Amino acid sequence: MCPDKNKVSYHTINEIQGQPGLWKDTFQALQSDDSRIRDFLTRWTKPERLQIVLTGAGSSAYIGESVEHLFRFHPGVTARAVSTTTLVTHFKNHVDPSVPLLLISFARSGNSPESMATVDIAEKNCDELHHIAITCNPSGQLAQMIGERSDGLKLVLPPASEDQGLAMTGSFTAMMLTAIYLSKLTAGTNASSHNEIEHASEMASQILKSGSSHLKSYAEKPFRRIIFLGSGPLKGIARESQLKVQELTDGSVVGKYDSFLGFRHGPKAVIDSQTLVVFLFSPDEDTFRYEKDLAEEVLREETAKACIGIFAGQQQSEELNLNLNLVLCPDKNPVPSEYNLLPYVIPAQLLGYYKSLESGLNPDSPSVNHSISRVVQGVTIYR
Repeated sequence: MCPDKNKVSYHTINEIQGQPGLWKDTFQALQSDDSRIRDFLTRWTKPERLQIVLTGAGSSAYIGESVEHLFRFHPGVTARAVSTTTLVTHFKNHVDPSVPLLLISFARSGNSPESMATVDIAEKNCDELHHIAITCNPSGQLAQMIGERSDGLKLVLPPASEDQGLAMTGSFTAMMLTAIYLSKLTAGTNASSHNEIEHASEMASQILKSGSSHLKSYAEKPFRRIIFLGSGPLKGIARESQLKVQELTDGSVVGKYDSFLGFRHGPKAVIDSQTLVVFLFSPDEDTFRYEKDLAEEVLREETAKACIGIFAGQQQSEELNLNLNLVLCPDKNPVPSEYNLLPYVIPAQLLGYYKSLESGLNPDSPSVNHSISRVVQGVTIYR
């Protein structure tokens, strides 16, 4: 089905394709602000005990799920990703008010009701509280609130990060890049590796250049379910990936996600002839052995419509060869880096975009009945 060209705008595809450049701009902006960031972290991240909570709603919450492991930089530090949608209703289940809290909030607009409510609830319950707001909107409520606090650090990303389309694309990866940068500073390691950012950007460019046409052809195949599998931090990327396709297709394609090992324990039952399975393979060799076993099992069963494998940051070798329908492996000379998480989400963004077009939708505003919007509506916060 072809969309009405008069109803289609192109923010979304431009925002997907613009990510390699956006990452470089974001990294440069962080470097320019490095002394202010380091000063804040030096003042507020040195207690014997510290709990770090990474929070946001929807895609913003999945950033925390993907990077929380990077913030466990000291024996007395705990780090957890807990969404604002959970903290608003169950804050005390997840936060010890007697232990100093560093609340790291991710927000594209910074105007989500839950984001503001979480800040208020933390204020009322915690003995010691510090904030980092990572946002794309300098005029948002979150940026304004945290920017005025002596115990707060506001990080506003480059203007191009504030997606105009419904689905978060560049905003997701730019905020995740910023979180990785912060994690390196809190751990006392070097965050200023141009080589690592250049490498991640080049991998993304290769996916966009050589993978787009292949992903478009798979998006045009008839399927009604899509499953993304990832291990460890890539499980958070898998969760964001399934949401991306589901949002951009207005729910006509239902997304699911899981870990490779967890998938056998019931969820694998959803695979049928109308299911696309996407494997986000880990660069860790020990983890990959488990993942390969599961992928071979799914392929042997020949139940899925198609299986796609994504490799980023792996050394190419014979052991990567699986009988997959499509393999995207943009990394000919791997540079080990936490920033290599960034390219993994791009295939889902492209699949969602092309499937949206194939379904006759406007990718910039795919929700026909307006059940979802850029900034969530209809939430009543009870004080």
